[in-house]
Amino acid sequence: MFVIGTAGHIDHGKSKLVEALTGIDPDRLPEEKRRGMTIDLGFAWLSLPDGSEVGIVDVPGHERFVKNMVAGVGGIDAVLFVVAADDGWMPQSQEHLQILDFLKIKRGIVVITKIDLVKEDWLSLVEEDIKEKVRGTILEGAPILEVSSPNKIGIKKLYDEIAKMISEIQPRKDIGKPRMYIDRVFTMAGRGTVVTGTLIDGSFHLGEEIEILPQKISARIRDLQTHKKKFEKALPGTRVAMNLAGLEKVDIQRGDVVTKAAQDETTDIFAAKVDLVSTMAFPIKHNAQLLLILGTTELLARINILNKEKIEPGGSALVQFKCKENLLARIGDHFILRLPSPQITIGGGIVLDVSPRVYKKKDKWLVPDLGRRLNLNLPDLILSDLERQNFMLRRDILKAGNFSRSQIESSLTELEKAGRIFLIENLLIHKSRWEEVLTKITKEVEKTHQKFPFKIGVKSAGLSGKLKIEEDLLTEAIRSLVKDRRIVQQEAYLRLPSHKPKLTPEQENLSQKILQKFVVHPLSPPTKEEILGESSNHEDVLMFLIQGGKLIELKDGVLFRKEDFEKIKNKIVDFIDKNGPATVSQLREHVSTTRKYMVPILEKLDQQGVTEREGDKRVLSNR
Repeated sequence: MFVIGTAGHIDHGKSKLVEALTGIDPDRLPEEKRRGMTIDLGFAWLSLPDGSEVGIVDVPGHERFVKNMVAGVGGIDAVLFVVAADDGWMPQSQEHLQILDFLKIKRGIVVITKIDLVKEDWLSLVEEDIKEKVRGTILEGAPILEVSSPNKIGIKKLYDEIAKMISEIQPRKDIGKPRMYIDRVFTMAGRGTVVTGTLIDGSFHLGEEIEILPQKISARIRDLQTHKKKFEKALPGTRVAMNLAGLEKVDIQRGDVVTKAAQDETTDIFAAKVDLVSTMAFPIKHNAQLLLILGTTELLARINILNKEKIEPGGSALVQFKCKENLLARIGDHFILRLPSPQITIGGGIVLDVSPRVYKKKDKWLVPDLGRRLNLNLPDLILSDLERQNFMLRRDILKAGNFSRSQIESSLTELEKAGRIFLIENLLIHKSRWEEVLTKITKEVEKTHQKFPFKIGVKSAGLSGKLKIEEDLLTEAIRSLVKDRRIVQQEAYLRLPSHKPKLTPEQENLSQKILQKFVVHPLSPPTKEEILGESSNHEDVLMFLIQGGKLIELKDGVLFRKEDFEKIKNKIVDFIDKNGPATVSQLREHVSTTRKYMVPILEKLDQQGVTEREGDKRVLSNR
């Protein structure tokens, strides 16, 4: 599916041309009918010879509604650029062409309308002037056709040229990351809120849960339509109307974006390359406030110029924008810049980086790095992102990019084969940094063994802060070390494979004395607090016994010898098996202990999946 947009000066016959082509009047608003001019976006569609349909977005030509025009052409595949024969090239002709250039609309047809109102020699002059005006733009070399919409002169030839142009355009890619910038919101009686837009980058399905950004409002697709026909699935490159369940019209507006739930993050900061029109009367200075339009989103933003003091007319620069509100921007997106007052188009640009970090000119690496990103080469983008961070989680690599997961994985494989990156199961990191992390962990384990030979090892909890390693990176590093048998993970502890916890002779004697206390009182043993209260020397030995599994620690510092706990567990299981669900009191009497011990015992058995609670009773678990 494809979408064509119109462009051109006010009253040059764009809407009449669309109606002549499609039989649909795109002017839907009463005020548009009354005034005979397009104020907001209009929509129609055209059936092609192969049976497919092309959506058409009709945009306003009046200078006061240029922002509506930009909202309409943001998602189009090609343009019908309209110039009236009686007027010729006009101010909004020029501004619309500049906008199309900045948005990199690659295909188009120039249509000279109202040819019935002029003589042949004048028509030739208009055509020559158009050729001169479009030189060096996206419309250079585009077909120029002459029509009279009311008389249907040239409409068949235009139709054939459109069909030919569409046949040569590559379909929009489905990268599995659908988004639809909303260009219209309305309410249907008995159906609720409906939003429309051009779908790009992926597909939406009937019944799918979606998210509206930047508000992060959840909703469900109740109905999907394209050209007033219902579909189970909407494909990229189509004009789509969505009936959404779960939200009100007042919650959303033009400029919001429909995406898959939890797919995208919005930002108020992004870096870009900006180009200015040569007709600007003055340069743009650092910190100037500009009107930025991306998709149908329009907001104010301050410009931080990174590689020069100011941007001269016709010049370009690497910049960072600080927006007044959040927006959804992806690397590779094109946008338009206008002055807030007077509202004129002054330039456009391309998003190079979506990052919450505020850049400064003194960052010497910054300008070369952004320059490296200009070609949007996927491997270069990955390397650029990696060099700014210690590591990247695989799932987050270029999350804000216009690339599919398969494209990213293919580039990762290519970079890995070239020895430029190091890939672990769930993350991406430079090899030197990875080895540094592994060494840090093993050295910490070694140091602990040397200092505390009686300890089983290092407790993994808290290791992230101590070694200043991010949690996600630490998790992957430990997993790798365990897999390679460089360390052993024993419950909550890490140790070297060769390490055997060992007590001194004095500590060994003390451990036997402590264990004897448990032998004497197997059903009501001393608590952790009671043992530690006898002597400060007991702490290390008690830790050794717990870590080595000779003692089991329960809630509230209750301790049992491992074999005693197993006997109690078997007694409880046998009792419930024979007598059915049992209360704490029944089990306490059966085991011949007190509530002080029975409650922690049962909570431990619940945790192990041996028992589970049903009201005030315990039953055997089915887990």
